[in-house]
Amino acid sequence: MNDMEIKAWHLQCKAGRLMKKMEKRGFQVAYAPTAEEAKKAILEQVPATGAIGLLGSQTMNQIGVFAHLRASGRELVDHAGQKGVLGPDDFWNYMARVFTAEAMLASANAVDSEGRLYNIDGTGNRVASMIFGPKKVILGISLNKVADSPEEAWKRARQTASPMNSQRLSLPTPCVKSGHCHDCQLEASICNYFTVIDRSRPVGRISVVLIGEDCGY
Repeated sequence: MNDMEIKAWHLQCKAGRLMKKMEKRGFQVAYAPTAEEAKKAILEQVPATGAIGLLGSQTMNQIGVFAHLRASGRELVDHAGQKGVLGPDDFWNYMARVFTAEAMLASANAVDSEGRLYNIDGTGNRVASMIFGPKKVILGISLNKVADSPEEAWKRARQTASPMNSQRLSLPTPCVKSGHCHDCQLEASICNYFTVIDRSRPVGRISVVLIGEDCGY
């Protein structure tokens, strides 16, 4: 084996161990070594009919899933496409449509070594609809988001994902200057709702595609 093959083998072993634990928790799980394979695996799971919710996810943006669906002519509940276009009340009503969508697509901020999903959300629509509403939840999660323990998973979500997303959104929060969380308690903060998904109920409702390439924050 050359170096690239050894690295790919090691990632596949890591993914295999995690997949077994996640399957015991009721998740449907697959592994895609590359971003392109992940895109294909995710799009194959998207229902052929019905509305599809696109929730905030740099992973889905980076691997091209959201761009593909936006160009497909499908009925979408696409929060990013309507923010700033609709007034506050209309936008709130628009966001709520994800709960009756056929499926929603997103990612997670972290996964612990036992297969639990960790998320921090600003408005709560992303984590709420993961837990209840859409018939199918499809998550693309790269292996760089896997943490060894619950404590490390929360640390990753709070100290890596949140500051980077705040920087992406150009928020007036101290983490945008320092690169780490200050527990700022500002109205502009996106660190408002903290969730752990221990298992999927019904079994298979939440589908996870683990990705070998680093994606997202």
